[in-house]
Amino acid sequence: MENTHNFYMPNTNLAGVGAIKDLPNELMPLKLNKALIVTDKNMISLGYVENVEKILKALFISYDIFDGVMHTNPTVSFVEDGLKYFPNKLNILKRDYDFLISIGGGTNHDCAKAIATVVTNGGAIEDYEGWNKVTKTMLPTICINTTGGSGAEVTMFAIIKDNTRKVKMTIGSPMMLPSISVNDPLFMITMPKELTAGTGIDVITQAIESYICTEASPITDALALKALKVAWKYLPRAYENGNDMEAREKMMFANMMAGMTLNNAGLGYVHALSHQLGGFYNGYHGNYNANLLPYVLEFNAVSVPEERIFKIAEAMDIQARSKSQCVDKIMTALKKLFSDLETPSGLKEMGVQEDDIEQLSQNALKDIIVLVNPRQGTVEDIMNIFKAAM
Repeated sequence: MENTHNFYMPNTNLAGVGAIKDLPNELMPLKLNKALIVTDKNMISLGYVENVEKILKALFISYDIFDGVMHTNPTVSFVEDGLKYFPNKLNILKRDYDFLISIGGGTNHDCAKAIATVVTNGGAIEDYEGWNKVTKTMLPTICINTTGGSGAEVTMFAIIKDNTRKVKMTIGSPMMLPSISVNDPLFMITMPKELTAGTGIDVITQAIESYICTEASPITDALALKALKVAWKYLPRAYENGNDMEAREKMMFANMMAGMTLNNAGLGYVHALSHQLGGFYNGYHGNYNANLLPYVLEFNAVSVPEERIFKIAEAMDIQARSKSQCVDKIMTALKKLFSDLETPSGLKEMGVQEDDIEQLSQNALKDIIVLVNPRQGTVEDIMNIFKAAM
């Protein structure tokens, strides 16, 4: 019986303090002419875009800047606005840009990947919702990351909000892999505490979900457990002191590892439910994850081998005598950490309405990432998870 576990990641991944200085060496052999930078106004005001502009100017690469990423949930309209820079997108000879550079966090990377995908494939981004519907490699994209979470700079997925349906679409294909990722902690020290917490919570959630999903492999297991162990130790430090460069660098590596493992093993119900909350209410993804993770883990535990539960506990420095005690202690530890990180206490506090839960649950089960969740549930099961997290 065939059982393949192919592994995908960008061709080149620059990582570590000062990694941005290695980008020119990667760009020179490519002989690129003109870039579209996809970013937001905050990245410009912080000076990060200017740092990249200097690199492009030194290499005589021309560029334009699209700073129309307006908030943390990338939308179809953001993608459409970015595509206005490509009036001749399907005509290679008349195309205005030969590559994209995204500067920022997961929102900006996902937006850039979506733009790059439509440029080469045509149509609208909604046409590619789901898995493997992209038939042509997207325009080469370089992702320069400025957050310690999401992992979007190393993944072949884009999460785009469709406001007309109030859903977040998961779009995934090996054709959507960035060419180069850059993770330099010097670009991350300005993250405010809330963003540090939320992106770090995303790392922890991704690590746990990918470790217990049905497509996990020995490769993704190693990455997931290490990402969890590192994030569990260093997230509180990064949160308390944004200038703690060791903590920032450790969280950067945890982010990369979590991104690589979710890219190849998948995620599960936490993200499926969180996506739909973001689609409905436009709240902060990391805070949704924080409130959902303990209850999704509790739901999934019956279908997760005991050894895996104990491995998660070990990565979190938790000891227990039985599987059930282990699950309880993990849930308690997660809730304490998220409380220490000052996340909202319950979905109700984040504005979630009980009247919306049935629709949210139906939408969540349509997300492709539910397919690898270790336990398959009904709409009623999903509704109960939402209610527990209220």
